[in-house]
Amino acid sequence: MNFASFPYLCFLLASVLLYFTLGKNLRNFFLLLTSYIFYSFFGFGFVALMIFTTIITFICARYCYKAETKNAQLGFFLTGLLLDLVVFILFKYVHIIDVDIMNWPGWSAQKLLIPVGISFYTFKTVGYCIDVYKRKYEPEPFLLYYALSVSFFPQLIAGPIEKSHNIIGQLKENRNFNAENFIEGGKLILWGFFKKIAIADTLALIINPAYSNIEKFTGLDLIILSIAFIYQVYADFSGYSDIAIGSAKCLGIKLPFNFNKPFFSKNCREFWLRWHATLSTWFKEYIYIPLGGNKKGKMRTFLNLFIIFLISGIWHGITFNYICFAILSFAWVLIDLITEGSRLKLVNKFRSATRWYLLKIMSYVAIIIMFASVCVFFRTETMNDAIYIFRHLFTSGEAKLGIVKYLFIAGTILVLEFMQMFQASGGGHCFELMKNPYTRIFAYVTVLFILLLVSARPDVTFQYFQF
Repeated sequence: MNFASFPYLCFLLASVLLYFTLGKNLRNFFLLLTSYIFYSFFGFGFVALMIFTTIITFICARYCYKAETKNAQLGFFLTGLLLDLVVFILFKYVHIIDVDIMNWPGWSAQKLLIPVGISFYTFKTVGYCIDVYKRKYEPEPFLLYYALSVSFFPQLIAGPIEKSHNIIGQLKENRNFNAENFIEGGKLILWGFFKKIAIADTLALIINPAYSNIEKFTGLDLIILSIAFIYQVYADFSGYSDIAIGSAKCLGIKLPFNFNKPFFSKNCREFWLRWHATLSTWFKEYIYIPLGGNKKGKMRTFLNLFIIFLISGIWHGITFNYICFAILSFAWVLIDLITEGSRLKLVNKFRSATRWYLLKIMSYVAIIIMFASVCVFFRTETMNDAIYIFRHLFTSGEAKLGIVKYLFIAGTILVLEFMQMFQASGGGHCFELMKNPYTRIFAYVTVLFILLLVSARPDVTFQYFQF
């Protein structure tokens, strides 16, 4: 079921209505069933696999916490963790290997489908096992609440990644329907729909066909396409996150914001904290800090950061493109760290000269260059395509896109950035900074009108559904 679609809105509205109509004791059973029904639209086998992972980690975490000896605790923890990761690796990566599974006739690794959202709910189950093993939280005694924290449908497919402990605490509260939450959630959903349909899918009309025949383009065309793609993937992924957060809010559940206007970051490190923030937080808490973080000297800090980016690349997929995506992302952060002192002097110089606005423009351009360069590997399907783009970025040649498409791309990007001017930092719906209520109403009506105009186009799958 496409998140940015009328059927999803009907599904959500029906879920909210029935959820708050039912008594307290039945609500969470209903919400669990609803989440499984939602996931079943992507495949019934996927639901069974998620239930298996949920039960295994639930049982192992409970016995880990109850065990009296350190060895027993470690044993139950490793059992749950390894089974969880084996399932994840089997279904996420084994399809890459073009060999028969156990030499069974008619079966091959290529026939295994990657379960939608497996990467995201595995983050939750792994984090839960680690938290219980480290005694950060007691294990949840009721399978219902834990299963619902894993499968909660708004954030099941592509995040935001929220700890089971935080969701369970909210599920146990006696929540009643809150009109303010419903309205705020609706605004976030509208903002997410706009970013996905009016921005990301609009840019996809030019970008997707172009990348299918990338060797036909050179020079300025490739530069424009590379820049356009980062706005496409941003509008696509952050649009999904806004819909997810808004949907949860309609049900009285608060999820963390995942994007905080990342292109306005001051440097590369800040960018990755503002881009897919819940994933960055997960990596920091469960991998970076246990490795030593930045407490063991510069070289160890650099190594720890490299490991984080490498794992992030492999998480996206075991291909040379994703590995290069990770390595180049790390290289930009490394340059950021090494040149920090020089850049601070530059900042002070510009501040004293009251040319602060110029520095902001320079930071914005630098972030665009950084992210566009790493996303060349992210968007292209082969290394040959990525190499072709880098080799022909600054070559001369006939412009295949043409001035009309250039202006179309620029106009679409400007609309997005203009609307974000009225969005508060830290996330939230568009136009929340508009003080005049009539102006705000007019803006929302305009957004709805634009959505109606472009809604007849074919659906474009969310970028991160593949992960």
